[in-house]
Formats: sequence, C-alpha cells, structure tokens
Amino acid sequence: MVFVSNISSVVKEANSVAGFGLDPQFAETLSELLSRCRAAGLDFRISQGLRTPQKQAEYYCKWVRRSPADIDAAARKMERDGAPWLASVLKSYRNIPRQQNWLTSQLPGSGWHQWGLAADCYCYRNGHMVENGSDPAYRFYAEQAVRLGLTAGYYFTHQDSGHVQGPSAAGATDVYTWSYIDSVMKERFSDKVRVALPSRAGVARTMPSIETVAIPQSALLAAASPMAATGPFYKDDPILAGTRLEPDFIYKLPASDSTLKRMAQTFNAIGGLVNTLGQRLGIDPVAVLGVWYVESGGRAFTPGKPVLRFENHKFFKYWGVDHEAEFDKHFEFGGHAGVPGSSSKNHKFRDRPSDQWRPVHIPGPDSQDREYEVFALGERLGGREAASLSSSFGGPQIMGFNHAVCGYSSAVALADAFGVDQRWQVLGFFDFCRSNSLIDEIQNRSWVAFGDKYNGDGAVYGPKLKAAFDTKPALLALPKIPNPVTDAVVSVATFKVVKSTRALKKPRRTKAKTKRAVRTRSGAGRSKKRTARSKSPARPKRGRRRAA
Repeated sequence: MVFVSNISSVVKEANSVAGFGLDPQFAETLSELLSRCRAAGLDFRISQGLRTPQKQAEYYCKWVRRSPADIDAAARKMERDGAPWLASVLKSYRNIPRQQNWLTSQLPGSGWHQWGLAADCYCYRNGHMVENGSDPAYRFYAEQAVRLGLTAGYYFTHQDSGHVQGPSAAGATDVYTWSYIDSVMKERFSDKVRVALPSRAGVARTMPSIETVAIPQSALLAAASPMAATGPFYKDDPILAGTRLEPDFIYKLPASDSTLKRMAQTFNAIGGLVNTLGQRLGIDPVAVLGVWYVESGGRAFTPGKPVLRFENHKFFKYWGVDHEAEFDKHFEFGGHAGVPGSSSKNHKFRDRPSDQWRPVHIPGPDSQDREYEVFALGERLGGREAASLSSSFGGPQIMGFNHAVCGYSSAVALADAFGVDQRWQVLGFFDFCRSNSLIDEIQNRSWVAFGDKYNGDGAVYGPKLKAAFDTKPALLALPKIPNPVTDAVVSVATFKVVKSTRALKKPRRTKAKTKRAVRTRSGAGRSKKRTARSKSPARPKRGRRRAA
C-alpha cells in the first residue's frame, strides 16, 4: 500500500519480526533483509504483517475510484467463483468513506498479507519515517529483498516501496482457487473483525486507523490441518498439478560434493511445489528436503527410472510365500531359510540357481543399476505388481504397498507416476504423510517420532534427518540465481510431460535436409503441445504483479 501521511512514527524498534503473525520461513528471510539494511546504516522497521480479510476488504473499498456498484460487481464474481464468505466480507465495507490514496489491488483473501507471507516495512531517518517511496533507501531495500528470493513492491505497477512478499505470484488467486481461499480464510478469521496485525505482548504501537487484536495461534496455523487439500489426495488437486515444480530461484551449488550440495540440488529440482505445500501446511521446506536426502541420498531424478530399492523380504510376502521353493532359488534375506540377521538385512539374489549369490544393495554409482536388475528378476518371476509392491520409489522412497494411501489403484500405477515426473513424488510424499498422521511430526521436526512412523527405526533415522535439516543456515546462505519459468505442460490423465517447442533451443540449420527435418519435428512438437493442453488441468494465471 502507499504511505499514509498521518503515520508519523511506529513506537517499536522493529529489529524483531516476532509477533506479526508471519509464516516462520518468511519471517526468517525478512529478518535477514532488515539485518542487511541495518548493516548498510538504514533503519527499516516492520509496521504490518498478518492482515485479516476484513481489514483487506476495508483497504480495498476505501479507494475513491471504487464505487459501491464496483464493490457489488466484484462480490458477485467472488460468489460465482466459490467464495461466498469472502464476498460477504467485501460487501460489508461497500459504503465506508472513501479516500484519494490507493491502498491495494487485492481482494480480501487474495492478498499475501492474509497468509502471513507479506510485510510492510518502512525506513526511519532521524526518528521520522521516510515517506518518499523513491528514496534510495527503498531501492536498496528492494534490491536486497530480491537477492533473498522475495518479491518487492518497489517494482509494482502501483509502487508499494515498503511491501515485500514471499511468493512471486501477485496474489493467492494466481495459485489457489477461490473456493479453497474462501474455506481457509473462513476457518482462520470468521470470528475476527478489522484486524491488521496481532499485538505483541507488552508493546504499544501508535498507528492511526489500524486496530491491534491478538489472533489465536491456532488460527495462524489453520493451514496446517488436512483440509488444505481440495480433495481426498493432493495429487488430484488441479491447482497443485499445475503449480510450478521448480522454485523461482535456484541455489548456486557448492563445489565439493556434500550433504549441502545434495540438499541444494534437491531444492533446485522440486523447491517450487515443496514451498507451495509447505506454506499450506506450515511445514518448513528444508524438513522435506532432509527426508529426500536421507531416503534417496540426493540422487538426481532420471525420467522413467525413479530412485528404486527392492526389498527381498517384501517380495517374499507378496509372491514368495506362495512360491517358496522358486523364491529360495533366487533370493535370500535375514531370518529366512537359515540366513542370519533381521528381515531387512543380508539381501542377496542370483539369476540362476547355479550362479553365485550377489548382494542386492550396493554402494556407489552402480547401485541403481543393481536395484533395477533385481527388480527385473522379481518382475520376471512374480509379475510387475508383486515386484512394485515390494519396492520403494522416488526421492521419498515410498513403498509400492502404500499405493492406496497415496491415492493410486495399484503399486504399478504409483511406480509409473513416480517415474514420469518428480511432481507426483512430492504430492505422493505429502499424501503419505497426511494419511499416516505425520504432518504434526514434520511440522514440529520431531525427528525420532517421524522416523519411527516413516521408516520404522526412529533411533537411527531421526538423527540423520536432524543432521540434514541442520544444513539449513548454510543452504539459505548460498548464492541465488533467478530461475525463469519454462513452458512445461503436465498431463495428469496420462502422466506425460510435453515440453513446449518454444522452450527448446533451435538447432543450427546448416543444410537444406536439416532444415526440413527441423520443420517436421517442430510441427510434431506443436501438435503434441496442443493435445496436452487440451487435457491438462487449469494452471495458475500469469497476471502482472500487483500490490498485495
């Protein structure tokens, strides 16, 4: 919003962003931004964080250029789009006194302030707020915000120099449906009125026209409930199916191979969708990256060949128990047929009874080739479904026998989806966690408890997860590089990904024959693209950025 001339001071020295109802990760990044400003000799202070839809509606209706008739028209459209509660909130402010100053372009619920993902901070000089939004201090503030991966209102069409937000999308309607937004806002704020930000205990703030009322912590974390999905499974949510998989920026990888490098690689591949779901559920994205790293070792995704681990003892359960003699010719595992150790240990295999036994799980670059070799043997003996039931797939290493809790009709269906695109692996992980009541554990980073439910051995698994998560400060400190949007089209129905020909680098045309070949391939690409788009789910709109 623009600067309000009658705000002369904000009493609290805003070195801390605590108490403003912000998303934890966004708050951490905002704190770093303010620290950078202080290091440059600039006194930036936060004035507003979380804002209720009631206050957003008030700001929206205050502009003199929006008449009551305009408000009614906007409310009718919101109702048609599935947001009756927010429409009623908007209409309740239709007749308030207007002012010349523009405050916001975002309707109630759509502004990122309502999600705790935006803040307004202002520069103070000699004890007075700098009201000129073109002051060099605000340019520095905006530049640093962008370097930290934030979106700065300084660059909006309606310049909003003090505003920063986490998402690059202009508003929540560019990411979520109105129906989803309405349900979340109603659950969080239906019993609140005219609230701009929660009060910090023991701190008074003099901000004319802005009331301060404490909002319960349960309301701030309402998005953590399983209702955050628009259907039974996240994988079936068309908004998530169309959400960008990659993040808006990627980390520059450190030179040495390390846990930090693997964590950064994983974020660069799936960080966009992980961030979106993390914001919905109140889960730190780095916690998810930690699970990915520990489960799959940070291995890169190969289309058609998701990270795989074949489990002999599970194959015995799903096939060998009825074909024991044949099973014993080809497989060994601890606790069976005189082999020492627990059932998850001492896994060996052989193609023919005359061959030497070989270990199933081996370290090094050939490990996946070995796993797929054993999987092929299991498929040849017991069929693809039995082999898939007995294997774990993808970055989160979800066992095929968990296909139903992830929304798939069979283990083969889960394996096929995970092999097409990491999007389905991310959604499958969150579906698995929700179905198995693991959301609280990963929210709270209760690593041992999470490990017990997820992997079966929290005492061993928990410390590994914690060690991976503890790379967070180093991860966030890595240099960031903008990551422009590609034109990938995801087809949910067939699990196919078609790349737009516009995103492909054109080959050099050196000969007439090559020219003809290029034209033929490009034409086919365009045909496939149109077909995929006709089947693909609705994707987020790409409107211009505007103030939240």
